Amino acid sequence: MNEAMKIKYGLGTLMVLSGLASCSLDVNMYDGVTGEDVTSRNIVELSQGSYSMLKYDGGLIDYGYYFWAYGADDLSWGGTSTDSKYNLYDYSRNIASSTTEYAWELGYRTIGNCNRVIEMGVDLGDNITNEEKVLVGENYYLRALCYFLLVNEFAQPYSNNPTQNPGLPLKLTSDPNDLPESRSTVAAVYEQIVKDLEDAISYMTLSQGMSSKNSCYATKEAAEALLARVYLYMENWEGAWNMANNVIESGRFQLLQGDDYSIYSQFVPEENSETIFAVRRTKLKDDGGYGRMGGLYVRVNSSGWEEMYASSRYLELLELHVDKSGFPVDLRSNFITKRYVEDGSNTDLYPVTGNPNGSYKDWTFAYAVKSSGNNANYEYRQITVSKQADGSYRMSDTDASSFQSAVVQTESYNLGTRYYVVANDGTKYIGRIEPRVYDAKTLRQKETQFLVYAINKCSYQEQYYHLWSPVISRLAEMYLIRAEANFEKGGDDEQTLADVNVLRRRAGIPEWTLDNIKTAENGQPKDIHKIIEEERMLEFAWEGLRRFDVFRWRQTLDRRYPGGHTLKQGDRYLEIPYNSPSVCEFIPQAQYDAYPYKLEQNP
Repeated sequence: MNEAMKIKYGLGTLMVLSGLASCSLDVNMYDGVTGEDVTSRNIVELSQGSYSMLKYDGGLIDYGYYFWAYGADDLSWGGTSTDSKYNLYDYSRNIASSTTEYAWELGYRTIGNCNRVIEMGVDLGDNITNEEKVLVGENYYLRALCYFLLVNEFAQPYSNNPTQNPGLPLKLTSDPNDLPESRSTVAAVYEQIVKDLEDAISYMTLSQGMSSKNSCYATKEAAEALLARVYLYMENWEGAWNMANNVIESGRFQLLQGDDYSIYSQFVPEENSETIFAVRRTKLKDDGGYGRMGGLYVRVNSSGWEEMYASSRYLELLELHVDKSGFPVDLRSNFITKRYVEDGSNTDLYPVTGNPNGSYKDWTFAYAVKSSGNNANYEYRQITVSKQADGSYRMSDTDASSFQSAVVQTESYNLGTRYYVVANDGTKYIGRIEPRVYDAKTLRQKETQFLVYAINKCSYQEQYYHLWSPVISRLAEMYLIRAEANFEKGGDDEQTLADVNVLRRRAGIPEWTLDNIKTAENGQPKDIHKIIEEERMLEFAWEGLRRFDVFRWRQTLDRRYPGGHTLKQGDRYLEIPYNSPSVCEFIPQAQYDAYPYKLEQNP
């Protein structure tokens, strides 16, 4: 296939014809077909093909995820890598990256299939059934989802001059020869996404007697949930509030609680009351091995590289509330599996979720510090501490010689306790108290200066290695969207905090009040918007929302913490402003070169 055909192949519709099959829902729901020689009465199979394309050969969902998640500040790589995904992590951007190439091409293939289904709905006219209307609505949703994910990867954020910055070629027909002559603006792409989601809501509003599909499929509520996020990015606060409120008030979803929440990823989507929409992967059809997203995060039964970890910045925010034994009480800490030295190096003996709450003797104050020498690197240090009768922690006299006090200091933060030390030169280092953790070189042959805080949030569905059904929307997000939108449109502060507190109550940590926010930052007032920012960081870590949050808030992504992002790039991407060219990827070179019209390349 020549390059000109390749781009049509991506932007049109996938020209691979599988055998038409009537498939059972749970096992073969993604076995739909895509092709040209089918009629409008094949709309069921073609619609299944749209779901299939989301994960076909990894799909936009896999290849896009690496961009959404790896460029955030809740994650660190325990060294360097030759994997093309590493360029997404350290922001070095490779115009010939196979990862971004697949995201672009497979995203547009999915769009092409959605276009076919939408056109079939038009062809059916008055003969369309209620069930077929729903299928058309599902494909409006899936097309909107693809454009939303692609425009946030290959264009500047909506927060940065959306009416001028180029977005994407808007391909809205299945004709492979009908190609847009230029990139529509970011604003125009968002307008199309909104229109598609409004159409999706209309088509998926069920007639009397019809039942909603489960969370493996697009539904009216899934479209409202995605539209709530789109409006949030557009700063349409009223629209975001209304859509999020619609989903919450629908009564279809409930937050997981207690131990169930601690193992969120282990449930299949259709049995998870909190999941609104997820891309379903199954044991029978999908790979659960190293190549899945979770393979870089955690090692499960000898499967996985386990070389990407929770960042120090995330851990410092998470571990402000501990029990009498010194372990974090926030349920979200169970998504991290710390590799304690006293547990031994055979990590297959560890539980996948959380840590054994054993009787550890070697406790440390762990903190991040700028490495010495002419470099931009940060590293972890662990100082042995012993707990005193008054509950404080004291370091040895030898270690204490470098600090102003032998006792680890404390201050109040977010209704909890934050630990810190002050060096002799006056530098303050925030850290945490924990049993000694393995360094990444000793345990995973990476770098000595990094510690192994494995992430289990994207693995172990049905207790099977790295099987995971990526969650697109869940109920927790609706509460925080409603909270932020309410705050931004000047709503009642108490109601804003009430929505945040729904998640803090579930996590098992103290709730906010109008009174306690007055002294929540070491005696100083706590800004409500910052409360929302931090709660979103805690709740949605490694789900692909964090980097977009930072940039839509017009902030600078601060990565001055331990991780491999400085080992190749130095200080070039330690701090990344929201309007930096590096916040979006290049249009993949092969696609750019093959396109019959001149597209504006990203700088």
